[in-house]
Amino acid sequence: MQSKTVDVGAVIDSAKFFPVPFVISIMMIIIMLTDGFDLFTMGYVGPHLIEDWGLSRQDLGPVNSAGLIGMAIGSVALGWLGDRIGRKRAYVTCLFFLFVGSILCYYSNSLTELTLWRGVTGLGLGGVTPLATTLISEWTSAKVRSVVVACVIVSVPLGGTLAGIVEQFVIPQYGWRAMFMIGAIVPLILFALFSYLLPESPKYMAQHRELHPKLARALNRLLGEKRFDGTENFVVHEGGQRSSHWFTTIWNSYYRRATTLIWTAFAVNSFVLYLFTNYLRILLESGGQPSEIGSRGLSLFSLGAAFGSIGGAFFIGWFGSRWVGSGLAFIGAAATGFIAVTLLGEATSTFQLLTLCLLAGASVNGMQAFMYAVAAHSYPTEIRGSAVGMAQTFSRVGAVLSPSVASFYFAMQPTPHVSTFFWFVAGCALVTTLSFYLIPSHIPPSRAVAAATPAPEPQVLEKPALEK
Repeated sequence: MQSKTVDVGAVIDSAKFFPVPFVISIMMIIIMLTDGFDLFTMGYVGPHLIEDWGLSRQDLGPVNSAGLIGMAIGSVALGWLGDRIGRKRAYVTCLFFLFVGSILCYYSNSLTELTLWRGVTGLGLGGVTPLATTLISEWTSAKVRSVVVACVIVSVPLGGTLAGIVEQFVIPQYGWRAMFMIGAIVPLILFALFSYLLPESPKYMAQHRELHPKLARALNRLLGEKRFDGTENFVVHEGGQRSSHWFTTIWNSYYRRATTLIWTAFAVNSFVLYLFTNYLRILLESGGQPSEIGSRGLSLFSLGAAFGSIGGAFFIGWFGSRWVGSGLAFIGAAATGFIAVTLLGEATSTFQLLTLCLLAGASVNGMQAFMYAVAAHSYPTEIRGSAVGMAQTFSRVGAVLSPSVASFYFAMQPTPHVSTFFWFVAGCALVTTLSFYLIPSHIPPSRAVAAATPAPEPQVLEKPALEK
C-alpha cells in the first residue's frame, strides 16, 4: 500500500503563528540580540584597548578585519553545514564559536592573540544570520514570514544598542575584558538551552526519511492535533532546476539571474549601510553641522532600522516584496539626495536634515532585512542555508569597500563639497533599487499565496531532475 504524500510547505502555510512559530521566533530574536552584542563589542572596547595597551587607532584595523574575514568564512561554511547536518546543529555550532572566540578574547594578552580569536568569533557571527533566516523561513507560514524575518534581523542592531548600554555600566567597574566575558557567558547559556529546546527545520527533516517520525511529531505540535504518525511520505514541493552541487545550482540557468541580482543588491546596500554607519557623523560635520547634530543624525539613522524593517515587512504581506522593497530603496536614494541639497543651502534646517537621516536609516536598514527574506524565498530547501550564506558573504565585499571609498574621498585635494559624496551614495542606493526590483523571485502578497495554495491533499511528486 502506497503511503500518503504530504507537502510540508502546505502544512506550514496552513498553521497558526501561535504558539510554536512564535516561541521559535522569540528564540531567534534572543540569539540575534546576542549576535549583535558580540558584533558591536569591539566598537565599544576599542578606545579602552588603545589606552590600556598603548595602541593607535590603526593598530585595531587587523582585529576588525579578522572579524570580517571570519564572518565571510562562517557565512558560507556554516550555511553549507546547515544544509548537511541540519539547521539546528549548525546554529548551536555558531553559539559555540561565539563562546570560544569571546572567552579567548577575554584572556588575550597581545594584539596578535586578540586578532586571532576575534576571527574565531567572526565564524559564529557570520553563520548566525543566514541560518536564522533559513530556520525561521522554514517554520513560519507565508502570511507572516516577511514580518518575522524582519523582526529577527532588526534584532542585530538592537543588540548593538544593548552593548552600548551595558558598556556604560560594566567597563568603568570591571574593565574592558568584562564585555568579552559577557559575550562568552550568554552564548554558552543559550548553547545549553537551545541545544535542547530549539526544534529542527521541518523542511530539512522532510528530506531525510529517517527523520520522518520526528517530523510527524513536530507537525502535530505545530497544528495542535495528532494528524500524522510518521508513516507518511513527507515532501517539500518547490520549483526550480537542480544541479549536482549547491554552488552550480545557484548559477544554473534557472537561478542565475536571481543570484546575480541578489548579490548585487546585497553588496551595494551593505556598501551604503556601512558608509552611513561609519561616516555619517563625520560627513555631516564636514558639511558645517555641529557635532551634536552629527551624533543625533547617526542615532536617528540607527533608529530608522525598526521602522523600515518591521513596518515595511507588514506592507510586504499586503503588496509583496517587489514594490514595497523597491519603493523603500528609492525613498533611501531620494532622502540621501535631499541631504546633499540640504547641506548646500546657506541656512540648513536641522529638522529637515534629521528627518532625512531617519528616512535614510529606515530605507537602508530595512533593505537589509528584505534582502535576507527574499534570498531565503528564492532558493529551495536543500541549498537555502548555503545560498543565503554565500549572498551574505558577497555583501561583505560592499562592507569592506566602504572605508576605502571614504578614505579616497577625504584624501582628494581639494576635497569636493560633502554634498558631492552624498550624491554618489544616492546613486548607489538607486543601484540597489533597480537590482532589487529586477529580482525574478519576489515574495508575493499573502492574499495571493492564500488564493494559490490549495488544501493539502495526498499526491505523488517527482524529484526534480538534475540539470545537465
